[in-house]
Amino acid sequence: MTGAVVVAFDGSVAAREAAYWAAEEAVARGCPLQLVHVLHWPVRALAGLGLPEAALDGERARAAATAAIELAAERCRQHAPGLEARVEVLRGEAVEVLSRLAADAELLVLGACGQTAAPSVLLGSSAAELLRGTAGPVVVVRDTPVRRAGVAQQVVAGVDGSPASARVLRAALAAAGRRGWEVTAVHAWSDLPLEALTGRVDLDRAAARERAAATLAALVADVHPEHPAVPLRQVAAADHPAAALLDRAAGAALLAVGRHGRGAAPAPLGSVCHAVAHYAPCPVAVVT
Repeated sequence: MTGAVVVAFDGSVAAREAAYWAAEEAVARGCPLQLVHVLHWPVRALAGLGLPEAALDGERARAAATAAIELAAERCRQHAPGLEARVEVLRGEAVEVLSRLAADAELLVLGACGQTAAPSVLLGSSAAELLRGTAGPVVVVRDTPVRRAGVAQQVVAGVDGSPASARVLRAALAAAGRRGWEVTAVHAWSDLPLEALTGRVDLDRAAARERAAATLAALVADVHPEHPAVPLRQVAAADHPAAALLDRAAGAALLAVGRHGRGAAPAPLGSVCHAVAHYAPCPVAVVT
């Protein structure tokens, strides 16, 4: 749906959390919420299991999926008053269908793991594939932050001085502005094992932190005036970016990162984006 926040819904706990997060975001953006269940049928894995005929009935499966997603939409409307929520049950491959829908959406929101994920899995295969292949912005929801009365929620923005950093910071400021949150912009000096690469030469970490602070301050001075009402705090660290971001993600409302950082690696996701998508304890926004 053009101009909607699209959320993938398969009935899992993560999908329900993603739907609630997406409902709040849709209301904040003033756009509809589209809940989508992609029904891949027939499921070949069911063949040969000796299941009753009713369990292999595609129309029965579609009716059950429709009932579940309509109930989810109603709960989203209760969760986020004023929400316009629509539902759709589509047949096909989930990654292919959701990628197509995401091309025209405001935002694609995913639960970190679906129905088939083992408890130890932190990012399901479909979510990982959509992160790698979807061109537009994606938010992965593993858990929702605990809301503390009177305490402003934080959006943590990971910036590294690359051209993508400005887009990440703009997205973080826009999200915070919509929700009445604050932004913490984090810049870590390097994601390389510098001591090993430089022959274990002693490095001046204080000087490194000063350079990181200067890089961050220049970016903030360029972008923050676009959202001057949003409180913004700057954090410069001489640390691995993933470690610095994960440390500050605890209790955050959202962590925003770019797909790639300073490196021009051919991989669909950079190492920092990959790490936080798997391990961040809060929703992660991957900004194109």
